[in-house]
Amino acid sequence: MQTPDTPPAPADDCVIPILGMHRSGTSMFTRALQLMGVELGKPLMAPQADNPKGFWENEFFYGVNVRILQAIQRHFSGYGRRDDLLQIPGISAMIERTDEDLSTIEDYIRSQFGASRVWGWKDPRTVLLFPFWLPVLVELGFRRIRPMIITRHPSSCVRSLAARTDLDPLAGALGIDKTTLALEMWIAYAHVLLDIAAETGAYVSVHEWFMDADLARAELGRAAVACGGLDLNEGLDQALGWLDPGAVHHLEPPTLTGERGEEALDLYGDLVMRARQQQSAYRERDTPLQELAGPELSGAELVFPTSRPAATAS
Repeated sequence: MQTPDTPPAPADDCVIPILGMHRSGTSMFTRALQLMGVELGKPLMAPQADNPKGFWENEFFYGVNVRILQAIQRHFSGYGRRDDLLQIPGISAMIERTDEDLSTIEDYIRSQFGASRVWGWKDPRTVLLFPFWLPVLVELGFRRIRPMIITRHPSSCVRSLAARTDLDPLAGALGIDKTTLALEMWIAYAHVLLDIAAETGAYVSVHEWFMDADLARAELGRAAVACGGLDLNEGLDQALGWLDPGAVHHLEPPTLTGERGEEALDLYGDLVMRARQQQSAYRERDTPLQELAGPELSGAELVFPTSRPAATAS
């Protein structure tokens, strides 16, 4: 927490919360941003068998998110059924932020990013807890907060997530199969991501676009603007090499059916449409770069629906 004895956060620091559903390509995107100059801090989570190239998740932000989810009696991984997950953003907005909490967060940020012009973090749980984090960052003096969203086709994402064994205990406890659980999770996260995009003007891009070399180059250029103007001469080629455009992972044709499948495809279409609109603005450059990079955020933007149509069985 700021005191008269501590300097304010630099006004031109750019903070990048990297947001996306589990298994949506956020690790890939986060590493690319790091190679282009976005600082991620330390320590970073170690690679594991299901993500051998690394998660690129900062353990401090991960730890805060896990403690919040446990405190509100939700699954620590941010897993759950659609309707339950959709309650979390509203709950997280009402969490009391004590002076001790703010001091702990500020001390870590200053120790890791005090000399950084552009820094950020990635953890899928931040999607659900963004209404907690945005006012915290604003209260600590940051104004240039640029959320960046990556989405992935729900069919590919659900298949990838359902292949993981860490869904087994929760799916068993809920009495549903892993594919149904993964699809409900994708739907909930997509609803929240659309809310965040609508309220903050967040950058939105699509995982599959980074599998094409030309599209990947264009999307990283757009990301550099959204980050506040990264120097592409420094890390663009390295980032493109990391992305390995042309590699194909879980790019199956859509197989989603039923009402939940239709809901997921509609949400994906909305996210892709928003990303395409941003692409057009970037290519035409009629929009001032300041607007392409997003507005300053006050911490009061996020107003999540208090209720949504209940999910129906497919």
